[in-house]
Amino acid sequence: MQDPIYSKITSTPRPTLFAASGFVLLAVIGLWISTLVEVLFPNSGIALVNALYYLPFMVLPVGLYMRRRPGLGAAMRLNAMPLLPTLSVALLGLLTVYVASLLSAAWGAGLDALGLRSMDGFPPAQSERELLLSILTLAAMPAICEELLFRGFVLAAWESRGTRFAIGVTALLFALLHANLYGLPAYLLVGAVAGFLAYALDSLYAAMIYHTVYNTACLVIPFLAGINSGTDAPPIDAAAVLSLAIQTAMIAAMMAMLLLTLRLRARREGIEPIPRIRRPLDPRDRLMLMAALLAMAASTVILLML
Repeated sequence: MQDPIYSKITSTPRPTLFAASGFVLLAVIGLWISTLVEVLFPNSGIALVNALYYLPFMVLPVGLYMRRRPGLGAAMRLNAMPLLPTLSVALLGLLTVYVASLLSAAWGAGLDALGLRSMDGFPPAQSERELLLSILTLAAMPAICEELLFRGFVLAAWESRGTRFAIGVTALLFALLHANLYGLPAYLLVGAVAGFLAYALDSLYAAMIYHTVYNTACLVIPFLAGINSGTDAPPIDAAAVLSLAIQTAMIAAMMAMLLLTLRLRARREGIEPIPRIRRPLDPRDRLMLMAALLAMAASTVILLML
């Protein structure tokens, strides 16, 4: 009798590793081009710049590949999102904002001690209309397009070597693509949780919802903080540090409980990870992967120099 795990690997059409790494490299090139457009045409607007980046360099390549090789929907988990776990996914997105911000703050303090400077983020929205536009262009669009590429296409390609291994690889590639050394812990955390949700709920839309909620909270919280900026911040002392540590531990415990609950649900539904399969990369796959990694490393170094 054939092993069901082996059958799942061999019978499910998947993207090639060469194509997955090539599309990541294409996304890096698109990032360079969109940045150049933003520099040359500073009044073009972030909505147009994002559209010129995400649609041709992420969505279009994946769409054309899927059209030429039908049947990839199962491997990419283009399945309906279960209704009841949606609240858990949204809550995980909100909790991740808190944990990721603390991780980034601690990581950033270490980088500051080394003399590195953080990149300026997007300024908070100044009105409800601007906030709504930011949610559409800076939260929803990037989340949907990035998840289609990473937790859809790239994860499906690497999963032939193991589900957990694929989640780790895609989280790393996702983090490196952003070329933000200060945000590395946050991107790794978001990428890992998004990959787990796509696997545990057997739906790419779970990762999209989680990522969209996370991005939206990252925009809404600074907007609300700007409204209340007139209030005095409490002093930072030993008691405040202790309180912060307790809050962080509680929120991390809540995240762990939610993730464990979703894992148990996946087991009840018969959703099991593909075990780790170790075999060397083909030379062409290795070459394309190295090209993508070098391009992402170059982006990070250039931004640090600037």
